[in-house]
Amino acid sequence: MMKKEGYLEGVGREKRRSTLRNFNWFLLVNVLLACYLLFQRSTALNERSLIHLLCGAPAICSVVLVSVLSFVTLRQLVNRGELAAWRGGVFCILLLTLCWCGVFHHLIVNNNINLVYPLSLGLLFSSLIAFYLSPRLFFLFSIPILLVAIVENIFIHSAFSLVNLVSYALMLFVIYSAQSRLEQWFKLAIEREQENKQLIERLSKLAHRDPLTGIANRRYFDNYFDAVMLRESTLQMPFSLILLDVDFFKKYNDHYGHQQGDKCLIRLAACLESATRRSQDLVARYGGEEFIILLPKSDVCEAAQVAKRVETLLAGLAMPHATSEVAPWVTVSQGIAQWQPGQDREQLLRTADHALYRAKDLGRNRYSIVG
Repeated sequence: MMKKEGYLEGVGREKRRSTLRNFNWFLLVNVLLACYLLFQRSTALNERSLIHLLCGAPAICSVVLVSVLSFVTLRQLVNRGELAAWRGGVFCILLLTLCWCGVFHHLIVNNNINLVYPLSLGLLFSSLIAFYLSPRLFFLFSIPILLVAIVENIFIHSAFSLVNLVSYALMLFVIYSAQSRLEQWFKLAIEREQENKQLIERLSKLAHRDPLTGIANRRYFDNYFDAVMLRESTLQMPFSLILLDVDFFKKYNDHYGHQQGDKCLIRLAACLESATRRSQDLVARYGGEEFIILLPKSDVCEAAQVAKRVETLLAGLAMPHATSEVAPWVTVSQGIAQWQPGQDREQLLRTADHALYRAKDLGRNRYSIVG
């Protein structure tokens, strides 16, 4: 239920954003239609004075003025947030609706009936394209204009015609059904987009996660290491590595079996993640029974504290290891190295590897520090 509510909320937000993006185009259409009416008026009246032309068509001029002011206002309101822009858009639609109602009244009073039907059709379809995701805005703009066009034409010119009423009703039906279909296609597109995002996320996790233990794999470690080295070298901050190897893991597998060996690695991975305390620390499977811990903004002393926690947690788990030569439970040897200026990833890994082999030479079940 909560997932469905979250989905519906997300669709609602995307609808509002898409509708706000369509506003600029809708305002441009309003300006173009108003300019066309001014041109038609100047041609019909043979009006050469621009001032007289504009003064004689205040409703048409108001459409242009409101459209321009709405464009400027909405650009400012977008910076204040989506809700402020949405409220501003609704107010702009109300003003434009009133302006167009005045235009239609002017056309009907002055017997320009031939312009009413194509103009209303153009406005309806442009509002459908702009507001197909918001039926309220669509009807808020279109219904008052249609009522003025139909009612005033009937009462002023006594031009009641069943054919006209049927044509307007048919036009409304076609537009409303088209709006419904467009909204359904939009929802379908959103669903497909979410499915694709989820698929990409799953594929990304598979590409960056070790399939057995669920922690990061070597590919992800390499990418993360490069990002950490770039950041820390720029800030001149230390960072360290801990390279770990399960002691006598081959003997463990031979004694307990590979299936039990896999379970041992899974529990060990969880133990290593528990030993780290910060979200930026990374635990990865380096290969086979080898693991690696990357500790940004940490020197060897802080890395040693993590290594000690690993030893303590493993001792607490006490996973039996009957064939181990150092303890009756599963243990690890750890090599710690701190990055030095000028080192690349391979050089630091070799240093940590040398520290790991030193820990093994010293008797295993311990950590060794180099650098």
